Amino acid sequence: MEKNHNGSGINLSDTEAGRQVQARLSDERTLEAINHLLARIDTLEKAVDDLSVLMQQGPGLVAMAGDMVDETYREASTRGVNLDDRIKNALHMAEKLTAPEMVTRVESLNKMSEQLPGMVAMIMDIVDEKVRTTLENGFDPSALSHIAGVANTALTNAKSEARKKVSIFGLFKALNDPDRQKGLGFLLSFLKHFGRII
Repeated sequence: MEKNHNGSGINLSDTEAGRQVQARLSDERTLEAINHLLARIDTLEKAVDDLSVLMQQGPGLVAMAGDMVDETYREASTRGVNLDDRIKNALHMAEKLTAPEMVTRVESLNKMSEQLPGMVAMIMDIVDEKVRTTLENGFDPSALSHIAGVANTALTNAKSEARKKVSIFGLFKALNDPDRQKGLGFLLSFLKHFGRII
């Protein structure tokens, strides 16, 4: 029973507002809502208790975390690692990597990588066409391979011979050697044809 403003008792069923409150309180949905609110209050009360415990332990946890950081710094310093420099470098690198111009470059590289297979195929087509044209114009890969092998043998043999100084007269005398004459003839012939092409 409630009291009115004069202090005398009022029965809830005596007024329209009281009857409406009673009707709502007897509604099953209202009772479920009240039950839900009570459950939430219990949960909230537990959360406040947990927070209170955590706040009591807070200074100790902060001190423990600080000790761990200090220990990590000491161990790194013992190994010759300056963590301050590394953190500064990492922040500098992060700043560079996230700069708008770097993002633009990365996007350009990404687009280029998407186009790369087509570019490689195009280059291979150009190379194939050049090789085919060269072969049609009389280029003989086996002849080039043979000449490279002969040149390699000649270089190896010349390197193994004893070296001596040669005067002008010695050069004229050396030109009488038939092997040197053949080599000089080949060189002069090569220079003639090479000069004609270029």
